[in-house]
Amino acid sequence: MFSENTTVNSPRSPQSLREVWVALAGLSAVFLFEMLDNSILNIALPTIGRELHASTTALQWVTGAYAVVFGGLMLAFGAIADRLGRRRIMLIGLVLLGVASLATAFVTTAEQLIAVRVVMGIAAAMTTPGSMALAFRLFAEDGLRVRAITLISTVGLVGLAIGPTVGGFVLAIAPWQVLLLVNVPIAVLAIIGIRAGIASDEAAELHREPVDVLGAVLGTATIVLVLVGPHPVRQRRRGWVGAVDGHRCDRHGRDSLHPPRAFSALPASRPEARCSPTGLERAGL
Repeated sequence: MFSENTTVNSPRSPQSLREVWVALAGLSAVFLFEMLDNSILNIALPTIGRELHASTTALQWVTGAYAVVFGGLMLAFGAIADRLGRRRIMLIGLVLLGVASLATAFVTTAEQLIAVRVVMGIAAAMTTPGSMALAFRLFAEDGLRVRAITLISTVGLVGLAIGPTVGGFVLAIAPWQVLLLVNVPIAVLAIIGIRAGIASDEAAELHREPVDVLGAVLGTATIVLVLVGPHPVRQRRRGWVGAVDGHRCDRHGRDSLHPPRAFSALPASRPEARCSPTGLERAGL
C-alpha cells in the first residue's frame, strides 16, 4: 500500500538552454535546412541551366516544385504528426531529406532534379510541423521556450541571409551539386541531436481523432492552387508578366510599374536584372 504522501518521480525539467544543447542543435539544423535550401539554390540556376540544358520553365520548377510540395503538404503532415508522433515523423522526414540530397550527385537531367526537389519538399513538409512543438516539449517554463524558439529561428534566418553569398563562393570552387549535398550532413546532425536529446513520443500526447481526410485534401488543393494558379511567366506579344510580383517588363527590360530612376544603379548590360524578382519573391515569402 502506498501512502497518500507518496509522489511519482518525474524527470527534472531543464533550467537552461545549455542543458539541452544537443536537442537544440538538432532542431536548429532542421530550421536551417528549411530556410537555406531555396535561397542557396537560386544562385546556381544559371549553372544548372547550362549543364543540364534546362529550359526557363524547367528552372522555375527546380525551385517551384519544392515550394509547392512543401506548402501543399505541410498541413496534412502536421495532422499526421499529431497522431503518429512529431518526433517520429520528423526523423522519417530527415532520413528522406538525406537520401534525396544524396541522389543529387547522380542527377543528369532537369526532370530528375525536379523529382529530387519534390522529394525534398515532402521531407520539409514532414519536418516543419513538429520543429516548434518539440522545442516546447523540452522546457516547462515559458521563458525558456521563448528563448529556445528565438535561437532556432535566428539560426534559420541567418542561413536565409547568407545563403546566396555562401552559394556564390561554393560555385566558384565546386560543382553546383554541392549546394544540395550539403543537406546530407545537416540531416545527419539533426537526426543525432533529435534522437539523443528529445524523448520519444508518448501515447498520451497523441491525438486519437481520425485525420480529417477531406479537410486535408481541400487544404492541400487550395494551397497548391494558390501557388501554381497564375503561371510564373507568361509570354506576351509586348513583353512578359511576372505573376509573383506583378511586374510588367518590355523586351528591353524596362519596368512599367516603377520609375527608371529607381534602377539607375543597375548595369546597362543586364537590363533583365531590372525586372527580375528578388530572392524572397522567388521563394514565395
